[in-house]
Amino acid sequence: MIDLGLARIGRLIQNTPQTWKAIHVAGTNGKGSICSYISAMLHASGVSCGRFNSPHLIDRWDCITVNEKPVSEHLFRHVENQVKKRDQDAQIGATEFELLTATAFEIFTQQKVDFGVIEVGLGGKLDATNALKQKSVTVISKIGLDHQSFLGSTLQEIALHKAGIMRRGVPCVVDFSNEPEVLKAIRDHAAEVKAELHDPMADGTAAAALAQEGFEPHQIWNLACARKAFQLACPDQDASWSHILPIVKQVQWPGRLQTLDIQRLAGRQQEVLLDGAHNTQSAEVLAAYVQKHLRVQGRPVTWVLAASKGKDMDGILGLLIQEGDQVAAVRFHPVDGMPWVKPEDPPKLVHLAKQHGARADQLYDAQDDVQDALTWASKAADGGPLVIAGSLYLVSSMSTPNHLIIVCGHAIWNGGPQNGWDESEWLIESYKKGETPTFIEHIKAGVKALAEDGQSVLVFSGGPTRKETPISEAKSYHNLAIANSYFNFLSPTSSATSRILLEERALDSYYNILFSLVLFWREHAVWPDTLTIVSHEFKRTRIVQGHCAAIGFTPLEERVRFIGVNPPGVEGALGGVQAAGVSKEKTNAMQGVQLTLGQWESDPHGYSEELAGKRRARNCWGVDQRLFFSEEERLRSGLETWILEDGTQVLVEGDARPWAKYGSFLT
Repeated sequence: MIDLGLARIGRLIQNTPQTWKAIHVAGTNGKGSICSYISAMLHASGVSCGRFNSPHLIDRWDCITVNEKPVSEHLFRHVENQVKKRDQDAQIGATEFELLTATAFEIFTQQKVDFGVIEVGLGGKLDATNALKQKSVTVISKIGLDHQSFLGSTLQEIALHKAGIMRRGVPCVVDFSNEPEVLKAIRDHAAEVKAELHDPMADGTAAAALAQEGFEPHQIWNLACARKAFQLACPDQDASWSHILPIVKQVQWPGRLQTLDIQRLAGRQQEVLLDGAHNTQSAEVLAAYVQKHLRVQGRPVTWVLAASKGKDMDGILGLLIQEGDQVAAVRFHPVDGMPWVKPEDPPKLVHLAKQHGARADQLYDAQDDVQDALTWASKAADGGPLVIAGSLYLVSSMSTPNHLIIVCGHAIWNGGPQNGWDESEWLIESYKKGETPTFIEHIKAGVKALAEDGQSVLVFSGGPTRKETPISEAKSYHNLAIANSYFNFLSPTSSATSRILLEERALDSYYNILFSLVLFWREHAVWPDTLTIVSHEFKRTRIVQGHCAAIGFTPLEERVRFIGVNPPGVEGALGGVQAAGVSKEKTNAMQGVQLTLGQWESDPHGYSEELAGKRRARNCWGVDQRLFFSEEERLRSGLETWILEDGTQVLVEGDARPWAKYGSFLT
């Protein structure tokens, strides 16, 4: 829901002290880049800073950074819950964006930053971010026609909304390449509120210096605005070009003239260009860049296009598409936390592209399958220029994981003040006494593996196996990771915590693997290329040589990695027991593992009553043991299965597996 106004946000943050100074940035295009440049300058100068951009690209929390690192999901959700409770208790009825804004402000206060660099969400005057209490500098970037239903139908009306971020006595940096009517509206409002305007190009040195460094014209203005804002906010810091340029050259702003490798997604060896180009002004910049850098070969450009409903796609495509171009249109995925954002229908984009000169025989409607759109476009381009454009929301649909990490559950943490370090907080069999620190090490090993690979997905696997609680092993492991802030150790990538899934039905190690594979496919419509499995070292043979070989995830040496962490006193993949310090009960349990291994060797898929009976005994909560939720889903998976008498769904021995070769995408 979009409902502009400052009353609700004012009530929401009335008890949040703004202990930091704000640099507030409004505009139609370039404001995100300007914010990124400013925060990079602050951070490189040793000034603690937070940054709030909108919209987010992958996860809702990636729009909030502290000292150039996205905040952790744990911190974000903790503060967000505080803000939501405040909203509910006071019956404020805040919008999604107001809740997000208040969460960002609260985090910056809690993290004790010196500066907050804040990007306006929509407009300026009535945007939730305009509730800032302590502005140091304001910035107005390039303004164009966008969001007319909220901001007005003319450039002057829109400019007045953007100029609404100005404050009396607070300097305002302006992109003076704006249209004359925009600059007049800004000057008139500045005179009214008594805010001093600053031209970042006034000294005449920026344009030539930056052009020589290879920056495009719009980038030069954005960078000049950022530098001037930094100078005004921190007059004692070094803002010379010799100091600034090495900093900004390290800044990467996803979705803006970004080169991208899609070989793993679509098999194309050449990099592609990715740019949001969500309005006519940004489309004009992209078109100029494509004309200068990509059309020089004389080959047509192949486009992958998506758009939000309500955008001027006729005007945008009129700038981008040239005679003979090829176009695939696709619908982006739902945007988390922004339900009002709706994708444009691909047939409409295809129709407009044809009207603007695209080849009639080279138009493709990929519906909502981004993978399909990229594959078609890569083949059509045949090594020629390929550009993905039309919406920043398409960025979040671009990443396809290929690596499945499975942490096998062995017990249930029931919660408690010691966060799992007191064994009384666990529900475990008596022979597992002393093993709970090992379970914690399994969790940490899985999170570490996730942090090491940006295309991985971590699955905590294990069903509810105790009568005392319906909590699953998987959920309890996830709860423990949050309680101990283990996700804070993830590398600062925006999508890391969104790549954690819970598989809550498995009742043995075979189904830890199989249910997790199906869950990965269900979430991403692709089977993984590789597996990493975290469990006890003494179970290595059973899981790798037994289960993975049985389901056909081969060759094992190339595709399966096993991380084994044994309980205290146990060594070796065969479950050898050290002479001292190991109870007889644990020794018997280890011997039982070897007996079970023999059962799996003779019954690799667990069809028999011996193994199926053990699953039934653990299924105290009657959890559904089917691999698929419908026959239609099973058919799409490409797997042949049987249903046993107890409802367990098993693989048919010897049948082909869709994951049998690398990169086996389903269509």
